[in-house]
Amino acid sequence: MITSCFVFIDYEIKAGKGEKLLPKLVCVVTGKGPLRSYYQSLIKAKNFVFVEFVTLWLSAEEYPVLLASADLGVSLHFSSSGLDLPMKVVDMFSCGLPVCALAYSCLEELVHHNENGLVFKDSQELSQQLQMLFEVFPKQTTKLDQMREKLKSFQQTTWDQTWVCHAKQTFLSYHRS
Repeated sequence: MITSCFVFIDYEIKAGKGEKLLPKLVCVVTGKGPLRSYYQSLIKAKNFVFVEFVTLWLSAEEYPVLLASADLGVSLHFSSSGLDLPMKVVDMFSCGLPVCALAYSCLEELVHHNENGLVFKDSQELSQQLQMLFEVFPKQTTKLDQMREKLKSFQQTTWDQTWVCHAKQTFLSYHRS
């Protein structure tokens, strides 16, 4: 279970103690779901110093601009069926943005751990990944740069190419039976 507040409380403590050279983070949370105001009040009550949260609803034109200007995306999407992929991660990858994504059964079709992103199982693992990626940021961004480089092939592959490579044969075999 992901306790998202733990992730940032842990980051806040480590950054405040100076144990690691961690920068201040600006976390942009997009969307206007039914729990938006609940999470806004929860965040406000924490009085973070090293982590700032901004909640936004963006137009279709603004959203890719935001993603392209970010350093890292985080996906907390979990598939109850275990069969659907997080389209937000596809959006992020299309903008060249590496991700940390919550693990579930078919996620590896999209997120290749340590290549185009990182996969985590719980809030403690996500916290460790954030600290590793942002320690001495922006002076060193080696891991983020490596993941961005891997995303270039994703960005150049079309939907049609992916269909032919991964799905067409499966659908044809069902059609023939």
